Amino acid sequence: MITDVERVGDAPGDQVGAVRVLNSAFHETLLEFDDEMLSFTYSIDDGPSPVSKSDVESYVGRVQVRPVTEGGGTFVEWSSSWQKDNEPTYEFCHNIYVALLRDMKQHLESRAS
Repeated sequence: MITDVERVGDAPGDQVGAVRVLNSAFHETLLEFDDEMLSFTYSIDDGPSPVSKSDVESYVGRVQVRPVTEGGGTFVEWSSSWQKDNEPTYEFCHNIYVALLRDMKQHLESRAS
C-alpha cells in the first residue's frame, strides 16, 4: 500500500521530529520512538480526506510490537486517536491498518521462506 516515502528535512527516520510524506499524500511527523519498548508514535499533519486538516485535528497514531510467548509469534497493535468525531476517518484508518498489517505479515513470511 505504501509505494513512496519521501523524507522531508535531514532528520533520520528514527529520530523524534522526523517528517515524511507517504504516497505523496500523507504528511507525518515522528513523535516518539522507543527501541526497547518496540513502539513508535506519529502524527498525521495533513493528508487526503478523511484525514485532512479540515477533517481531523490532533491525529496521533501508535504502533506497539509485542512478542507472543506461546508459539514464538509477534503481536502488533496499531491504534490512533484524533479530535472531531468523524466516522469516515475511523473506517478509513481501520481499513488501512488491516491492509498494512496484512502486507507486513506477507512480506515477513516471504522473507522467512
